[in-house]
Amino acid sequence: MQHKTLLILTLAGVCPLALSVQPTLTAQQLERAMREGAAMNTPSSGYNLRDYLLREYNSGVSLTPRAGEVDAVTVATPYERVRYHSYLESLQQSPMNVAKAREVLRQYQGRVTFVVFAHSPFTVDAETEQFMQAYGSTSTRGERGETRTRSFLDRYKPATLSLGGRTYTARPVADGPYTDIFSILGSRPESRYLGLLSYSFDLSRLGTRESIGGRGVLRFRDSQGQTEYRLEVDLAKYF
Repeated sequence: MQHKTLLILTLAGVCPLALSVQPTLTAQQLERAMREGAAMNTPSSGYNLRDYLLREYNSGVSLTPRAGEVDAVTVATPYERVRYHSYLESLQQSPMNVAKAREVLRQYQGRVTFVVFAHSPFTVDAETEQFMQAYGSTSTRGERGETRTRSFLDRYKPATLSLGGRTYTARPVADGPYTDIFSILGSRPESRYLGLLSYSFDLSRLGTRESIGGRGVLRFRDSQGQTEYRLEVDLAKYF
């Protein structure tokens, strides 16, 4: 189910929403986010990220030989996170209720989260061999103590967000890895890992609507530490 969820996320265009800065959510906004997320669970479409897209580098699973491993970066606000989790609950046939929505809101209140969609620069076989040589195992412990497969996602380092004269730091939280078949221009298709990395920055000290609406710069490097991604962001467009 998680693999299916990742693959049907869509960046298809829709009419832009009239978003305003929302450091917190009213009861009405919470309920609207729940409804919007559940309504996206249809046979012909998936979760829509277009209004929260910061940058798109690669589309789908077709790559050029030197394509970077980051496919897209989105901005996740408290409203969007409630909407997203409502969508996930609907996929799993467990409708979101107010109690669940408030728990999600507590996790993301006063925060801005950047979600990085990425794919491995190596084939699954090559990556498995690398981790076997380095650790003697391809398994590791996840954030909640669960056992999961080691992958390129584990090599990502903390990111920084420069905003309002301050620099904030957040470590990555991985969702994955999953696998898919990528078509490589001029080469044979390859099985590679892909997944999500979430960088969540606590902006509760900013306090005012005006501060949250300021322009900032997000910086992080790819799993190999070779390519730096520097993205300018105006949070007023997403809150």
